[in-house]
Amino acid sequence: MNAKRGSLRNNWRKLIVPVFLSLLLGSTFPALAATVVVGTCMPTKVSYDSITDAVEGAPAGSTIQVCPGVHAEQVVISKSLTLKGITVGNSGYPVIAPPPAGLVTNAYSVEGAFWGLGTPLAAQVLIQGGADVTMSDLTFDATGIGSSLCSPFTLVVGVLVQNASATLNEVSVKNQLNVCGAIGNGQGIWSQNDTASPTTVTVKDSSFVNTAQAFEADGANVTSTVTGNSFLGNPSSPYNAITVEGGNSTIDSNDISDFNYPPAGTNVGGSSFGIFLNCTPGGTLTGNVIANTQVGIYLSNGCPTTAALTNNTISNAPLVGIFDGAINGVIQGNHIRSTMTAIRFPAGESNLVENNVINDACAAYGSDPAAGTTTFTGNTVFNVVNVSLVNTTSLCP
Repeated sequence: MNAKRGSLRNNWRKLIVPVFLSLLLGSTFPALAATVVVGTCMPTKVSYDSITDAVEGAPAGSTIQVCPGVHAEQVVISKSLTLKGITVGNSGYPVIAPPPAGLVTNAYSVEGAFWGLGTPLAAQVLIQGGADVTMSDLTFDATGIGSSLCSPFTLVVGVLVQNASATLNEVSVKNQLNVCGAIGNGQGIWSQNDTASPTTVTVKDSSFVNTAQAFEADGANVTSTVTGNSFLGNPSSPYNAITVEGGNSTIDSNDISDFNYPPAGTNVGGSSFGIFLNCTPGGTLTGNVIANTQVGIYLSNGCPTTAALTNNTISNAPLVGIFDGAINGVIQGNHIRSTMTAIRFPAGESNLVENNVINDACAAYGSDPAAGTTTFTGNTVFNVVNVSLVNTTSLCP
């Protein structure tokens, strides 16, 4: 009897101890990251019917593979994940599109740069809560929104990153353009940070087509890297290809074209810019090609802005090639062709303009009477009506 009782006791111990340990470990440690699939294209893996279901179901750190096809939904991400489109057979076009009932408000602006603080936003993908998200091989297409967000006004956004970080590689961002009245409004990729915690946004080797403001980063603690992308504008929108408000940035090797807003006429302030920096303590702009855009690069003089512009090519800028309101800036090795004023100095100071090539302009250099000291060295000028012009407008008579 005692031997049998001891044997039963040992058997119960063998059963209870593993169960106890599994409960203890499950309650102490987070679930392990996994790779899951949205759709039915990879039947051997754990799959979900929608991206939203996958985001909610997958543990932080997981990879979500998105099958080709149209995924009509708005997605909110509050944990660190990787979302990656995949190619199956002859199909490789996973698209995040508006749901059948249309986009709805799912966020509000936390910065008041171009859009006022508290502006309602309808983001196709919203990344928030300190998450760090990587996305690749995906298309964000807002086709079909029409004027549905005009009354009451809600701004359409392709990917909204609020107080979080994101890396987007080989994505396509298109048709975030909501025509309310005469002006096309919208944001392609928009990063906002109103906290003291640093965040980053990186966009590489991606395509922007028919968006209003294609890329924007707002906040002193956002660091932006925008490299190797293509941007194509729309004449119904007065906004810019790349806008950085407040943070450091590296903007390198992008192709920008057709950011023109005809109603602006000769009003530089109301026109579209290829690249716009405002209140940035440090910006590096290198190797960008900007064509058929009203103002190629605009460095604001409304607050201290510092940037280095090197080896950029700007052509067919109807108003200004480079609007240099920077302090302690560098404009070096750029090629500027076919513009009204190649380089405009509104009120900046202590800038170095070196080894640039200017061809076909009404004025190579246009300065406001209040402009500070600029050092010119090694520049080459061809076919200009005025090498240097001092006036109170950005235009050349």
